[in-house]
Amino acid sequence: MTAHRIVAFMAAFLIASEAFAGSFTVAPIRLELKQPRRAVSMEVQNTGDRPAQIQVERYRWIADRDGEDQLEPTEEVIATPPIFTLAPGQKQIVRVIAFGAPDPAKEAAYRVILQETALDDPPPNVVRALLRISIPFFITPAGARPSLALTSIREGDAWWLSLENAGNAHAQITGARTAGGDPIKANGYLLPGERRRVRIPAPLDEVLVTLRDQPEQAFQVRAVQ
Repeated sequence: MTAHRIVAFMAAFLIASEAFAGSFTVAPIRLELKQPRRAVSMEVQNTGDRPAQIQVERYRWIADRDGEDQLEPTEEVIATPPIFTLAPGQKQIVRVIAFGAPDPAKEAAYRVILQETALDDPPPNVVRALLRISIPFFITPAGARPSLALTSIREGDAWWLSLENAGNAHAQITGARTAGGDPIKANGYLLPGERRRVRIPAPLDEVLVTLRDQPEQAFQVRAVQ
């Protein structure tokens, strides 16, 4: 968010006499479709005290760089219902369906975003914050798995750790540290074929990485001058 938008956003809250936000939950918070299945479901519940209208958006997930998802609108998956209204406490099952012929050799990644939309204009001097939840959705071929390759790269006086996923399924890094125990800020998703790098103080021979639902593993690091 740019500086002038931050100022405007803060000013709106200072001027308003009241502010309220939407509130809904989604379960599960991650969707994975194992081929040849074609659909998965999630449950959405309005946990607030006002009716909530929710729209389901679908995007092809191209990359995850510097903590920012790179997304493209897609018709390769659909959600049903695409828009719905929930009374306080009410639940709705949303089905996410894959269309077309998924790649049998490589996982496809998407983001399903549930966006609350306004049912009416707020009263005077009231600010309404609309909730937005992004759910990762993967269509994974049988046997697909990630494969991490780590490299230390020197650029001038700086050293970088490059992490590349050479596999055909995503890797979700939940922790990384040096052999001496110093944390490395490498958490996040690496989609198939994706590369990300993080600054390190010195070249490394080994990095201990924890992937989702797996024990910590030691990865050897190749050095590039």
